[in-house]
Amino acid sequence: MKRVVLLLVSICIIIVSIFVFTTEKKSTETIDNNEVFEDSLSFSKGSKLFYLYPKFTENQIVYHKIYTLSYSEKDEQAAWVAYKLDKNSINDSIKRKDNFREDPSISTGSATLNDYLNSGYDRGHLAPAKAMSFNKVTMSESFFMSNMSPQVPSFNRGIWKKLEEEVRGWIGISDSLYVVTGPVLDNPKGTIGSQNVTVPRAYYKTMLRFNNNTITAIGFLLNNEKSDKTISAFVTSIDSIEKITQLDFFQQLPDSIETVLEKNTNLKIFLKN
Repeated sequence: MKRVVLLLVSICIIIVSIFVFTTEKKSTETIDNNEVFEDSLSFSKGSKLFYLYPKFTENQIVYHKIYTLSYSEKDEQAAWVAYKLDKNSINDSIKRKDNFREDPSISTGSATLNDYLNSGYDRGHLAPAKAMSFNKVTMSESFFMSNMSPQVPSFNRGIWKKLEEEVRGWIGISDSLYVVTGPVLDNPKGTIGSQNVTVPRAYYKTMLRFNNNTITAIGFLLNNEKSDKTISAFVTSIDSIEKITQLDFFQQLPDSIETVLEKNTNLKIFLKN
């Protein structure tokens, strides 16, 4: 009898050890998707994609067709822009028109073209035009001035563009990507225009990736300056971006999921199939 009891205890210990090992290994890599649901491409006000948005502040929240933004009036630009990408997002037949214009949805009035005129800074997209090419309307909405931020030309056309291209490339190996991107508005480089549009010192991207019933996450933080480095040099945790921006990303996710995802700094884990 004593031998039987010892055998049963040994088996239980082995089973528990295996469970703990596999759980710890999994928690450092991916999270099961069963607790989190997905929705359609639409980012309307009633969208179930509630977990994508950072915690709301006093800023005005604006819902465009396929992206949502939080507009900082004192900085005359979005504090964050959120959107979803999937295999239906990019339509190569939709061409950009460069129809930059004020955003009529901003209650206090958005920045204007004149604010950027002769400033030496590009009107840098936060939600990229190509990523908004689902149809003509969504592409056009990406040119609202509320989606622009003053970027150093060599940054906007260099490393920032490279990161945008990399993200689009990840669509093909993912079920979907959820992106929240924006400027670091503290300690700016200065201001431009009559409305004193803040010139950010840096920009961030935070992402959730859904693939094969798992979720991974990653963050990027880039200074608003020219760089010849690869995008991997700018990888960071979402936790660290939260400390810098004082934003709370993906805060509607269950804590058990959010805690694990937001500490990842490994790009290979983020892109793991």
